[in-house]
Amino acid sequence: MTNEVKNVPELRFSDFSEEWKSEKLGNISDRVKRKNQNLESKMPLTISGNLGLVDQVTYFSKSVSAKNLENYTLIKKGEFAYNKSYSNGYPLGAIKRLEKYDKGVLSTLYICFRFNENQNTEYMKQYFETSKWHKEVSAIAVEGARNHGLLNISVNEFFTILLSIPSLNEQNKIGNFFRKLDRQIELEEEKLELLEQQKKGYMQKIFSQELRFKDANGNVYPVWEIKKLEDVASKVKSKNKDNKYNETLTNSAELGIISQRDYFDKDISNSKSLVNYYIVEKDDFVYNPRISNYAPVGPINRNKLNRTGIMSPLYTVFKTEGIDKKYLEYYFKTTKWHKFMKLNGDSGARSDRFTIKIDLFMDMPILFPNYEEQIKIGHFLEKIENSIKRQSTKIDLLKQRKQGLLQKMFV
Repeated sequence: MTNEVKNVPELRFSDFSEEWKSEKLGNISDRVKRKNQNLESKMPLTISGNLGLVDQVTYFSKSVSAKNLENYTLIKKGEFAYNKSYSNGYPLGAIKRLEKYDKGVLSTLYICFRFNENQNTEYMKQYFETSKWHKEVSAIAVEGARNHGLLNISVNEFFTILLSIPSLNEQNKIGNFFRKLDRQIELEEEKLELLEQQKKGYMQKIFSQELRFKDANGNVYPVWEIKKLEDVASKVKSKNKDNKYNETLTNSAELGIISQRDYFDKDISNSKSLVNYYIVEKDDFVYNPRISNYAPVGPINRNKLNRTGIMSPLYTVFKTEGIDKKYLEYYFKTTKWHKFMKLNGDSGARSDRFTIKIDLFMDMPILFPNYEEQIKIGHFLEKIENSIKRQSTKIDLLKQRKQGLLQKMFV
């Protein structure tokens, strides 16, 4: 439809035509100031851009709140909180509705509030997922006054920000529409979780040999054999002496081998020292000694970029022969090799980096089935992984669709 009046959304349900109103937040909501007297709740919360209002223990794996929670604000289900701390995707902080729990407590650094009964909180929840309110908050934030990641915004001024509000009937319709879309996304995310759990379960059974594959005649393949890594692989020593290659790669525990520029949004390697970097060709394996929650002894991944790049000499690069590369790739996604690393390596010198001598690393014992069974295992797990990728893409597309609709259906 064409916009004949100014304060209307680009995309709208056909049974509404009146102009939206601009209302001060303080006129349609009340600040929540109740204290957590008598420790009515012992659940300190935090705000995550992706997860919303969530239990600190769930988010941080520990409580980071003060010991005395009585001075914290008690927030109840359906009420909102504003986190003035800015982060990726939330340049002016995040406003979230409490949904996961009946009640919880928040630091007084958060601004808590509840809408009056003439407003639909589902509509409001979605409104705060847009950037439509950012201009108002930006106007009251003290310029240059950012303290430890917090925007300097007073409570009184926060409640003066203007929100674009349609009639309650239109709010209800918009709220219901996005609630159904969110539910669709949740269901697809549950399917993704099931696929990931299925893959994890199969990997545990396959590499513990609880689940075995059979040959064309229905016979179980021969007993698995232990081989040292050096029996099936050789360390790459070729360096980028002539500066032939200029794409620096990195090895991420979560994303695998990826272009450094894609991972960090910039080149962080020193262009003058690239001659000392190792050349990493297609299907080469790379060990990254940097440890994390995802990779407690560092990750080993295969270069599946279908192109050659270079990597810092801090990485260990090796080529394999006589084995199925997919099998070995999935083996390194298990924890079967971690015990050997912990017995022969050390993470004491630097808490974020694992150290092991290259000769010891190449002595790593690995269980191998015969070549045919390796191929079957690799293909089987790759099939599940491809299903996971397709499902993940489906979710990303739904989220992109939602973002597009958010921008068009609000003012």
